[in-house]
Amino acid sequence: MNVSTEKVRFSKNQEDAFEFLSDMNNYRQLMPDDTKSFEIHESGNGFAVQIGSLPKVGMKLKESTKPSQLIFESPSPNFEYYLKINIEPLDENSSEIQLDFEGKFNMMIEMMAKGPLTNFINTISTKLGQI
Repeated sequence: MNVSTEKVRFSKNQEDAFEFLSDMNNYRQLMPDDTKSFEIHESGNGFAVQIGSLPKVGMKLKESTKPSQLIFESPSPNFEYYLKINIEPLDENSSEIQLDFEGKFNMMIEMMAKGPLTNFINTISTKLGQI
């Protein structure tokens, strides 16, 4: 299952955008309005979020390429998914960000998760564009 957002203009240059997205505390403001819980992992390199009636989902920073990309992965070996955040420079005051989610799920889980995951990824992108 793949979900990609449109590129969104972010009001920080590429370097500042990378620093902003490297700080897990900043993801709290990017979460959907119906977020029930948001917890930063004790390592500071990931977070877990519960939205609406969905189960808690975790993201762990796998790798980063400064200042252009962050890659998150599932912290659980039971599920294989990745969220790539690509940051392209626009000018000295802004950048463009695109989110790409890739999940390897069985067909049943994919059918149940595609809508909520698409909404989740699109909400993060939309909120980035509002900052």
